This record gives sequence, structure tokens and C-alpha cells, in this order.
Amino acid sequence: MGQFEVIKDVSATLQKLLETSLKNAGYKDVELYTTIPTEENIKKLPALSLFLSAVCVDPIVRERGQKLISVSEESGEVVEYSMDPSLLLKLYYTISAWGKTPQEEHVLLALAIKVFYEHPEIGEGMLQGYSFRQREIIALRPVEEPKFGYEETMSFWRSMGEKVRPAAQFCVWTYLDSDRRSDPVRRTFERSLGLSGQGKRK
Repeated sequence: MGQFEVIKDVSATLQKLLETSLKNAGYKDVELYTTIPTEENIKKLPALSLFLSAVCVDPIVRERGQKLISVSEESGEVVEYSMDPSLLLKLYYTISAWGKTPQEEHVLLALAIKVFYEHPEIGEGMLQGYSFRQREIIALRPVEEPKFGYEETMSFWRSMGEKVRPAAQFCVWTYLDSDRRSDPVRRTFERSLGLSGQGKRK
């Protein structure tokens, strides 16, 4: 599997976290959808929607230069090549609740927010998939006003052609690695041996 599957694996990780937490809280009949949150797609109630609504590349990491990698071979040669830096991705997930009554939706939305708020970092043992680095930890943070407030919520649902309903947004930080590298440069370092105490003879 390629590391480029990291977005899929982050989504699967959050989905698994929500599903497990809902069952532990006694909500075993709640459906979880990851498709575009519209009445047409939310087939069964009650339900939670976990929708990846935006993916952004952090500009600080994007503007960094290539990094030099050095590898020593058994022959004594040192192979050097340049690699692109990893991209820091910010994945924005919008959570909404769909129920038979407003009260049911409020309870489910608050529960989902609580689950994510209590897991600001997700590490080994909870991560789903094979794209994560060894001992990697992904950060999960709520998106606060003014980045996602009343006006942004209104705009989100209007873009879907849906009636306005309460929603919350969380941001996940993860990395996307590049496989591109420069042609290798091989360097051989000669060892010079000198005998101490020897000088010029007259």
C-alpha cells in the first residue's frame, strides 16, 4: 500500500473511533455516513455524518527546500540524493447529526464532539491502515470561530442545497510523503595512513 493512502486512512481512523464510542455509549443503532451530507444520501435515521469538506496544504512546509539524504553502503561509498520535504496536510471534517427529532440530533452531535475533543492526539493502536509512519501521532483539533461559526455553517449547507442544521468542524494534521528524489551521487572517501615520528632525513 502507498503512503498516498493517508487521507483514506485518517478518515477510516476517525470513523472507527466514532463507531466504537457510539457503541460504548449505548447507541448501537446509529448509522455513520461519510458521503456528502444530503437527505438523499442519509438513508437511515438516526445517523451521524463525518464529511471530509476540505484539504489544505500548510504553506510553511510547502515552501521548504529539498533535504539531502546520505546513505553509507557496504563498499564504503556514500550515496547522497535530494528528496522533497513532506507536505503537512490539514484535513477538515464537518460533523452533523440526523435524527427523528431535534433533541435526538442535539444529543448525537454533542456526543460526537465530545469523542473528538477527548482525543486530541491519536496514535499507534488506534490508527487504521498502513500509510502512517512508525510511532506516528495525528493531531485532532476543533475548528473554532471565526473559521467555522454561524456564517460558515450557513454557507456550508447552502452549498449542499440543504436546510441549515447545526454542525461542528474538526481539523486533523497529517503528512504526505514524496517519493521523488534526485539522481544519486556516489562519493568515495580515501583513508590516508601516516606513520607518526617520521621526519625528513638530511
